[in-house]
Amino acid sequence: MKILHTSDWHIGRRLKNKDRLDEFIKFFDWLENLIARENIDILLVSGDIFDNTTPSVQAQNIYYSFLYSIAKSQCKNCVIISGNHDSPAFLDAPSDLLKLSNIHVVGRASQNPDDEIIILHDPDLIVCAVPYLRDRDVRAANLNYSFQDIENALRAGIINHYEKIFYRAQEIQQNFNAPIIAMGHLFVRGGRTNIDDGTRSLYVGTSVEIGSDLFSRDYINYTALGHLHSPQFIKHENIKYSGSPIAMTFGESEITKSVSIIELDNNNLQIQEIPVPVFQKLEKISGGSDKIYSRLRTLAENNESVWLDITYTGNKLISEVKEVLQAFSKEFPLIEILSIHDESSRALSQGKILNSFTQELDEITPLEILEMCFDENNISEDDREIFTRLYQEILQEIHEKGGNN
Repeated sequence: MKILHTSDWHIGRRLKNKDRLDEFIKFFDWLENLIARENIDILLVSGDIFDNTTPSVQAQNIYYSFLYSIAKSQCKNCVIISGNHDSPAFLDAPSDLLKLSNIHVVGRASQNPDDEIIILHDPDLIVCAVPYLRDRDVRAANLNYSFQDIENALRAGIINHYEKIFYRAQEIQQNFNAPIIAMGHLFVRGGRTNIDDGTRSLYVGTSVEIGSDLFSRDYINYTALGHLHSPQFIKHENIKYSGSPIAMTFGESEITKSVSIIELDNNNLQIQEIPVPVFQKLEKISGGSDKIYSRLRTLAENNESVWLDITYTGNKLISEVKEVLQAFSKEFPLIEILSIHDESSRALSQGKILNSFTQELDEITPLEILEMCFDENNISEDDREIFTRLYQEILQEIHEKGGNN
């Protein structure tokens, strides 16, 4: 059988307030053609289907149009799990209807393991489709818990949930002789992240990581992971993050995006990474004015569409540089400068680089904003710890209830 593993679509994602729907449309056209060309039997999507819990009508149209095309294709089954950006209820809402087209969606975690095990036929496969496990899914609230207690309880709850699913899958396998594949949306220890790669922390205030030994079992043929945006194996050749298919931030602009094709034949496993084309070029430029202008001239000669993130480190006033850049953008409309960061010698000497108002809001985390408030109001260390804990609990509750970024 041939299986295609992808994840972290983040349909509806914007970049510096730029609409990216055209990129998503082109990606799904490409993916549809790849599935047909490679005669894919099963499609696995490991979470973060949408970028937020209330996707726009356009984002929904892209999603359902693609599922409609899959339902008409030779791909016999599709299994989709929710990620931390998704609304479980929203994904689950049409699940009964989608199941009629062999599209299986698992948005909510369940206490019944059978709800998260999908049995596929022609070809035969047992899929442990575990969605992103929210705090409330695996841990009882306890006001007396410290941060470390919460982290330990979360980790134990996640492991216990998977253990129950795997145990049930083995029971099923005794009567239904088929390979087992695990799916999950979580952070597995050893996973690699990149600076500014757009990966949101799963559990506010904690750094819960799960050891790869949870998935390294003889009876699990392959583990299809989601959450980390760089394609990568985790210690074993059959435990893999497919990564996001589109660069979500400028920090991902130099990462080669891919989807994974898995071939299973009598428990023999072959994995092939298929690079995803770049549908909108992103580039970071850092340096003085001469370096920046030189690169802009080269890009103009190439006559291709590119979005830029520029960090200026020269000696001139940033206002002078911005004037030149704005004039350049008007002359060459294919080159769009989405953000300019002032790290010039003047800015550094005046301490501006440390001023929170020089940062864009999407570059500051909620906890960093809280720290700024503490500094501004001279809050004591003891009070900081109390306020931070309460603030983290509020943020986690917002995330658990499906709040947006």
